[in-house]
Amino acid sequence: MLLDIETFRRRTEYELDQLVDDLQRETHRATPAERNAWRNSLPAFAKVVSHPSLKGLHLHVGGPGDLMVEYKLPASPSWADVVLLGMGPRGPAAVIVELKDWDVSKDRPGARECLVQRHHGEALHPSDQVKGYTEYCRRFHSAVQDRGAEVSGCVFFTYSSAADAYIAAPHERLAELFPVFARSQRDVEERFPRYLAERLIAPDADFAKQFERGVYKQDRGFVRQISQAIKRPDTSPFVLLDKQREGFELCMACIERRLKPARTSAKTVTGKSVIVIEGPPGSGKSVIAAHLWATLGADERIDGNVVLTTTSSAQRTNWEVLFERACGKRAAKGMVVGSNQYNPGLNQPWLSKSREEGHACEIADWRKNLELFLKDAPKLKCEDNSFAVSIVDEAHALIDPTAPDRKGMSASGWLLHAGPQAWHVIRASRVSVFLLDPEQSYRDNETTTIERLKEFAEEQGADFTQISLAGSQFRCSGSVEYIQWMEHALSITRGASGAERIRVSNAWLRSRGGPYDFQVFDDPQALEDALQLHVREGRTARLVASYAREWKTGGVSKPHALPDQEKDFNIVYERDGVRRTWSRIWNYTPDQDYSLFIQAPEGSPAHANPLGEVGCPYVLRGFDFDYAGLLWFSDLVRRGNRWKVNLEHVHESAWRLAVSAARKGRTGGEEAVIERLKRGYRILMSRAIRGTYVWFEDEETRQYVESLV
Repeated sequence: MLLDIETFRRRTEYELDQLVDDLQRETHRATPAERNAWRNSLPAFAKVVSHPSLKGLHLHVGGPGDLMVEYKLPASPSWADVVLLGMGPRGPAAVIVELKDWDVSKDRPGARECLVQRHHGEALHPSDQVKGYTEYCRRFHSAVQDRGAEVSGCVFFTYSSAADAYIAAPHERLAELFPVFARSQRDVEERFPRYLAERLIAPDADFAKQFERGVYKQDRGFVRQISQAIKRPDTSPFVLLDKQREGFELCMACIERRLKPARTSAKTVTGKSVIVIEGPPGSGKSVIAAHLWATLGADERIDGNVVLTTTSSAQRTNWEVLFERACGKRAAKGMVVGSNQYNPGLNQPWLSKSREEGHACEIADWRKNLELFLKDAPKLKCEDNSFAVSIVDEAHALIDPTAPDRKGMSASGWLLHAGPQAWHVIRASRVSVFLLDPEQSYRDNETTTIERLKEFAEEQGADFTQISLAGSQFRCSGSVEYIQWMEHALSITRGASGAERIRVSNAWLRSRGGPYDFQVFDDPQALEDALQLHVREGRTARLVASYAREWKTGGVSKPHALPDQEKDFNIVYERDGVRRTWSRIWNYTPDQDYSLFIQAPEGSPAHANPLGEVGCPYVLRGFDFDYAGLLWFSDLVRRGNRWKVNLEHVHESAWRLAVSAARKGRTGGEEAVIERLKRGYRILMSRAIRGTYVWFEDEETRQYVESLV
């Protein structure tokens, strides 16, 4: 909802508790810290915008019917604290303000422009945060593009009266472009109001309403610029080969039959298309996804949005970095849309209200829930056919809450009562491309199958095409034989008969003249030493493991500096008669930025020491390195001719349903966890391009694998 400045000021002065209650209900952020931050920040900001020069301007503090200070960027998980809207010197304008209720008295300038030293750790500079919001709106907000609006941004520290660390070197340029204001008399009464008044000179109610109703809309010129960068053969990190090229061309042939429906300006819309590209690990699905996006994004026949859709935070942050690196433009991250953004608008407040009115709103009745929602919804957050083309990578991880035996699954930010995510992707897209490997569905809520995709396509009148990349392998030194051996070792049959499984060869071994390096080591330090040799040669390498250790360091700001006994991995072993200890932490991902581990940008701990952390299947899935060092713990062990699970070694929080069933002794419970573990080890054993090195905690399991080698 839009408020003029006077109404906002009056609410903060006389109805602050009610305003904060509304905020907590709408944003689902009900912690005491959030409440205190709002109580401190809103009156301080109200004092700034009470300046006479800002009279009559509009302040975006919410969505239809409910107040919220934070403005959710279209088709994005990000929220801007406050947006001021009006007429600027050259037309419509918006100013995004990031409010920080921080005590910054002990903060220090960071080593890089975008980082500051805070609470004994590194934190993102708020000016860089608001820079991201402004760039996103410039490139992907319909009202901004349609009206040619100017967007600027700044930071307001509502607690501290000085913020010297945030404007000192190396932050001067950043703070000049996206200024920092503190709660000092000069800033509150002079500098900050003057900054706003220079950018917003008069009200513009029409633009304010347009901005509030704004949707995701790509800047086509910017899209073509990124597309060209991704397709440049001399700089692109994405190269198509052999089976990948065939799969790409088959997919493009299918899409071209629907290019006219994909055009949002087409006079005749004849239907939808759903394309499924299936392939094992290393078959090149992600490379195809990147080239599909680049080709379609540059196609003049498509004037709608072409997005790459991700199914996890780990995948999203890494794709964002890959797009940014490909073209050198930070705003390129906006081409990546999370699967949760396809929700038409159903949320917990709506669900609670509907139940209070007597509606059951069960998950199984999700279609009825949608009908009920559509009766009263003034505007969908994700309209039908919002996207010309949605390209969904790792589509097997899409949430389908209607899958059998998954009652009580984790929502992961998706309202389960809205139904299957894949159904909404198809609903919101002219063309939907799903790239998946059914054998990589890993967590309780990763429940989307090819069969269900086919059902959803048929229900929505979409034609359906399935393309297979079977036999294609671009990891593991291109060795399909290694993948077959690995699946045989894990007893993953893929429908093969016993006789076929026995004929699996180990001719892929480098020690036997084959292309792939597979070695077993006596202790984790020996494994690390072998990987370090490759790192010194300029190769990429990571340590990897299944969820056989608790993540004790998840909330620690500097986990690398912890004593060995407090780290996630603390392994005692013996070498040459001497008792030794080897310790590591799980992948360090502050603010859920998983690219710090996968991409290891300059300044990150993984850049300084690629083997200083251990990656888990969730973070690693979809990405590869030259070498992988696998720590094979006692969660999955070989006993006789069978795989067994030790439940006390299973610490995957997203397996709550499966592990609970196993511990309660339900029929098939342990077998289900074993299958998950096998899939996890399959992911880990297929991450490397040149070689996989392994250390086994369990001796019998080691003997079994070595016997196959």
